[in-house]
Amino acid sequence: MKNSSPSSPQLGRLPEHAVNPRLVEQMLDALDMAMAIRDEHLVPVFANQAFREFYGMPMEYLQDKRQDLILPESTLGLYANEVLPAMAAGRAWEGAYAIRTATGELREVRGRFIPVRDDSGALTHVVSTMRGASDYEQVRKVLTQTERHLTFLTENTSDCLFRVRLSDGSYDYVSPTVQNITGYSQQEFYATPKLFRRLVPDDWMDTVKMWWRELREGNTRYEYELPLMHRNGNRRWIHQRIRVSRDDAGKPVAAEGILTDITDRHMTEDALAAAQKSLNFISNSTSDIFFRLRIPEGTYDYLSPSVERFSGYTLEEYAADPRLIKRVIHPDWRDYFQKTWEDLLRGEIRPVYEFQYVHKSGEVRWASQRVILHKDEDGTPIAIEGMATNVTERKAAEEAARENAQRFRVLFEDSPISLWEEDLTDLKAYFDALKDRGIEDFREFFRQNPEALARCASLVKVVNINKATLTLLGARTKEELLGNLEKVLTESSMAAFTEEMILLATGGREYCGEITHRTLDGEIIWVMVHFFVPPEYADTLSRVIVSLLDVTPRKRAEEALMDSEERYRVLAENSQDGVIVFQDGDVRYINERTAAIFERDLSVLDQNTLISSIHPEDRDHILALADQMKSDGKEASFTSVRIITGTGRTRWLTSTAKPIMWDGREAQLGILTDVTRHKILERELLRAHVEMENRIKKRTAELSEANVRLKAEAEERGKAQERILSLTQQLIRIQEDERQRISRDLHDNVAQDLSSIMLKMETLFDDQSCVNDELMDRGRNVAEILHKAIASVRDIAYGLRPPALEQFGLVGALETLCQDVASKHSYVVDFFATGLEDIQMDYDAEINIYRMIQEAVRNISRHAGASKATIRMVKSHPDILIRIEDNGRGFNLDQRLEKAAAEKRMGVRSMEERTRLFGGVMEIQSLPGTGTRVLIKIPIEKAGRRE
Repeated sequence: MKNSSPSSPQLGRLPEHAVNPRLVEQMLDALDMAMAIRDEHLVPVFANQAFREFYGMPMEYLQDKRQDLILPESTLGLYANEVLPAMAAGRAWEGAYAIRTATGELREVRGRFIPVRDDSGALTHVVSTMRGASDYEQVRKVLTQTERHLTFLTENTSDCLFRVRLSDGSYDYVSPTVQNITGYSQQEFYATPKLFRRLVPDDWMDTVKMWWRELREGNTRYEYELPLMHRNGNRRWIHQRIRVSRDDAGKPVAAEGILTDITDRHMTEDALAAAQKSLNFISNSTSDIFFRLRIPEGTYDYLSPSVERFSGYTLEEYAADPRLIKRVIHPDWRDYFQKTWEDLLRGEIRPVYEFQYVHKSGEVRWASQRVILHKDEDGTPIAIEGMATNVTERKAAEEAARENAQRFRVLFEDSPISLWEEDLTDLKAYFDALKDRGIEDFREFFRQNPEALARCASLVKVVNINKATLTLLGARTKEELLGNLEKVLTESSMAAFTEEMILLATGGREYCGEITHRTLDGEIIWVMVHFFVPPEYADTLSRVIVSLLDVTPRKRAEEALMDSEERYRVLAENSQDGVIVFQDGDVRYINERTAAIFERDLSVLDQNTLISSIHPEDRDHILALADQMKSDGKEASFTSVRIITGTGRTRWLTSTAKPIMWDGREAQLGILTDVTRHKILERELLRAHVEMENRIKKRTAELSEANVRLKAEAEERGKAQERILSLTQQLIRIQEDERQRISRDLHDNVAQDLSSIMLKMETLFDDQSCVNDELMDRGRNVAEILHKAIASVRDIAYGLRPPALEQFGLVGALETLCQDVASKHSYVVDFFATGLEDIQMDYDAEINIYRMIQEAVRNISRHAGASKATIRMVKSHPDILIRIEDNGRGFNLDQRLEKAAAEKRMGVRSMEERTRLFGGVMEIQSLPGTGTRVLIKIPIEKAGRRE
């Protein structure tokens, strides 16, 4: 509604002889427009025929009836609040309002009120015109409503709708969501033609220019994916669906489409590609092989390229001969292999399988294999996935370790010296617990707590003893000796045991001393005990070597010397040990055995010679021990010492010194026992033991590291496969959900609104008796454009979400697709499907198979130039086989794939991804001039419906 300016025209006073009321009445009745003259209260004074017909009432009714009977309350309010104030102000008023007809019906009209004033400016009359709400108004309302619907859709969807002119790149329309995607506003796109191209990265500019040329030529790929630079500097990925709009002459004039931000989806694809790259790196870098073997067929679904390094045979050789794996197994292990295969068929699995196989070169090698068993929903084994490792070196190391262990055992068992192997791990833990309690002086602790020594004795674990030990202590078996150890120990043994415990508790690792033992026959014998902790076991005490050397003859000789010097001389001369008597700092006596030990003439053996013969590393220790013995007045001392003989050889001796009487005066007796052979055997034993332990430790570390690495690689590969499958499923599902949403919006909203507009346009002039031809042509043109728009929207919606798939199932939908393609592109499409009736496929499988075949026939239509295409889909247990071939021009497969990658085409890649999603394989066969064949194989269990 609007008010005119106050300068409304005033009716001049006509000459009285010129006024002919009848003439004026006839003139007004002749007008098609409804007119009335009203008083200052807007009550009609005169109304023409057209005005009265609006009400369906004669003039007297209009004048006599109350205004509230012919006008609704809303109109009376409008008169009072807007029309009368405008008339009083001398302004015309125009707008829409409602009247009540003679039948009581409310009718919408549009009127104009013009004030008439006299010479004094007072309002005398009001002239009004009235017309009905025209069809143009109705169309305007429909268009306004449609515009509101479209505005609602564009403002409430994350996608961007646009129409861009192909002549200059300017935008006829772009929805507000373009700002969310690009960072630039709607107004900036309107003001800046080709703004979109400025957002394209440099490395994509040539591709975008090529697409733009194709659009201007009227060719469209329908779907496009590319990156663009957001206003904030971030790279976004978008997906566009575009159709070309043409004028009446068929010339391309504009591109219309939908733009979707697929950055998240592209990031998912990048993550998928990274996972695939990581998987490929693992498969290609490791010497181990990864595989997936189908049960019960025994054929490989996957075998990593490293199988050639592993076995000498290539992937192609394994693919050509499925039974090759059985021939690779070493003949001695084929029964084992057959047994494990039967176990797998029953669903039984072992943690590790180890066996020998024959490399292509003929070399026999060892393999270690870990597998995971996969079962179907019924619990039936269907496949195994696993990793096989060449463990030939490990097996060789284990064999060497066994040989070393055997050598150690032979040395241990056959040694002429009594040997004990003990495990003091529990004793070490007991000592640590005492230290945690604050015990530091263990000598004082054991003196005050003698029961603690008994506890220590109970914690000593004897691992093994040799045959010399049984002979020494008079036992027939190891069990007999170990069961009667308490009979062997004497007071002297317990004193030495106490010193050993004090030494071990305070960190000592070696002890040497002489003690007495009692044989199982009751005989007391003297032994030299020596225990040694190998350095590698110093922290745990898990292995201690103890040796006992029988020194009873020597001790008896010493006792004899103490009883009688003469008798001593006889015994000393015949002793197998060296005997020296020191008195007042000089050598008083040396027997022949001492000269033999030192490999020197008896006449030159004096105190200086003896001291100089002591090994330089032991000399200070021996001299200090001798001084200590003199100052402390010890009755006896015992130690081990190395000497350098007269021939330059090094010998190990044990030295026992004790006070004696010589010629009636005090002297010191030294007894020297040559234990070089014992030391050599001990060192060889320890060396063999250390070598064995080092090899085992080194190989154990290597195997542990290898196992950790292989386990990590296997876990990474498993996770990568899971991520690939999960991301691919998510990507395809998101894509189909997005297609469904857009299809539903287009069909339920845009298409319906456009259909309503078209119906309005087709009935626009139905109640008009006379319509201008030009106006009629314009109406028809608008209806034609709407018809094309509806068809385009429905084509887009059906392409996004084929309704035939839900109505007729997969086979029916594919038949409809083939019929549509054949009718549109004028070539024969021969489609046939069989054996699929008893396969209950889930919707994901159906839509993916539909999309693969849809993409294949679309490629035939665009590129093949074929006159016939053949599509076969059959059930061939355990797979669904799909064959698509044409008699077109064909192509070089490698060149076409490189070109598609360069042009960022997604068709073949999409087919491969959908096939791989269901564990299938796709193969393309084509040569120039021979047509193209696409073979797809999908496992039935992957496509089946899951309840």
